[in-house]
Amino acid sequence: MNPDLLFFDAFTRYGPRPKKHLAHAWRLDDIVAEMEHCSISGALVASSFSIYQDAMQGNLRLSSEIAGHPQLYPVWNVMPHHAGDFPSPRELEPLLRRHNVRAVILHPKTNRWDGDAPHSAELFRWLARRRFLAIVFKEEFAQLPDLERLLARFPSLNVLLMSAGWDDQRLLLPMLERRKNLHLGLDRFQIHYGPERFVKMGCEDRILYASNAPLMGMGAHRAFVDWAEIPLAARRKMAGGNLLRLLGLRAPPARVNRREDRLMAAARAGRPLPVPVVDFHMHILPEGARGAIEHVRMERGDPKGVFHQLNRMHCVGGGFMSWRVAAYDSWGGNEDVRRCLDVAPPGYWGLASVDPLYFSQNELARMIPEVYRDRRFVGMKPYLRFGIEYHHPSYDVWWRFGNRHRFYALIHRTRGDYAEVDALAKKYPRVRWVVAHCGADYRSAELGVECARRHPNVYLEITYTAVTYGIIDYLANGAGADRVLYGSDLPMRDLRPQLGWVVFSRLSEAEKRKILALNAAKVLAPCLARLPAHNRPRV
Repeated sequence: MNPDLLFFDAFTRYGPRPKKHLAHAWRLDDIVAEMEHCSISGALVASSFSIYQDAMQGNLRLSSEIAGHPQLYPVWNVMPHHAGDFPSPRELEPLLRRHNVRAVILHPKTNRWDGDAPHSAELFRWLARRRFLAIVFKEEFAQLPDLERLLARFPSLNVLLMSAGWDDQRLLLPMLERRKNLHLGLDRFQIHYGPERFVKMGCEDRILYASNAPLMGMGAHRAFVDWAEIPLAARRKMAGGNLLRLLGLRAPPARVNRREDRLMAAARAGRPLPVPVVDFHMHILPEGARGAIEHVRMERGDPKGVFHQLNRMHCVGGGFMSWRVAAYDSWGGNEDVRRCLDVAPPGYWGLASVDPLYFSQNELARMIPEVYRDRRFVGMKPYLRFGIEYHHPSYDVWWRFGNRHRFYALIHRTRGDYAEVDALAKKYPRVRWVVAHCGADYRSAELGVECARRHPNVYLEITYTAVTYGIIDYLANGAGADRVLYGSDLPMRDLRPQLGWVVFSRLSEAEKRKILALNAAKVLAPCLARLPAHNRPRV
């Protein structure tokens, strides 16, 4: 149970940005509204005007525009002054003091200045001496070791790293232990058992709730902290305490959305949801394994670790597929799923995979019935890494079998359009085609909505690290709330941000229930009789 945690967002940014979809929020008012909806009490705010236009004019505009919002604090974009287009530290300091600026952001790549140049050291030394929090995005460095060199050169400079992803763990976790001036935002670093790992490492003082709204949703990230299986003191630090300490601020007045529904209230309290949850997109590692494919570390991604998390969140079921298949071992991957189901609690089923790169059509025709002889398998999961479009004839033997048995398929598109989904939905109407990762961005969502409108057997699954702001509502309003499915992609990602993404959407509780479980039952219904009773989710 949580008392009301005070959340203070370490990074938001409004203003125009490249390649923005018409439906994607971008205004300051969108940040304020999301804070109210998700019960966020304060936030650091940056402006894109200070990146893409004159930096100082953009900085001053930012401070002017947030002046009527006492819960917001400005983040100014700063750079070395030696080109003559930005104030020197001596000139900048009184301006920062006058506008109550306590954090800055650095864009060496975007704004074309060299952080390694000798003259840039003057700026870094001054920021460190004055104890400003310096925010950087991973994309501003050619590689993470470049960031570590900066941290080593200026050990008193407190740096908040944003946009590091789950695939950066082997570089970033050791760096976090070595560099005590490195702080980490939870925007994209949604690793399995992330908060628990940080506490185990002893670095909970340097983990910050940071949403990057309105690019991303605030509720997804707060759920990562709300549901963390760590001491209350550590949750308080990650939610806002660490940031307040770094900024030298007192806690702002707590803001709580008094119109929240039961699901939002349960999440904020750190309780399991009062409705069933079925996870439609899960992978599994072999018992004891901690890695998958060539570059990905996964914390507790075997059955023991995964089911602990699922049971704790009161999930009532879901579909498992293997990570080993993505490493081109489909037969071994199916065995991993089978062993997982052997120890699974009630409600879980399997998706099998076959790889036309390694087996002839005659071999596949023999293998497919063999793997599905285990009646716990009712799904089909091809992998993007196979490099073959799903409407290629080499897949037909599998799709025909699935159509005959009324299976469903979960597919991660190999193309930017939905041509393969259109072709398959028409050719195999008894298969439910569940398109994964439709929440990645608004263009994917827009195309998915159009495809779902064309085909009654197409469903849209949400999971993506982007936890895109407002996109759950967009999918449900466009395709219908009965055509959208919750999935987490665990253990590559942690399920808690993905679950919070749905919970803190603006949809009604009834619509959220459909996405979280009822639609999963609908997709399973045509093949439910095949599943053993133990493997049927109770929704």
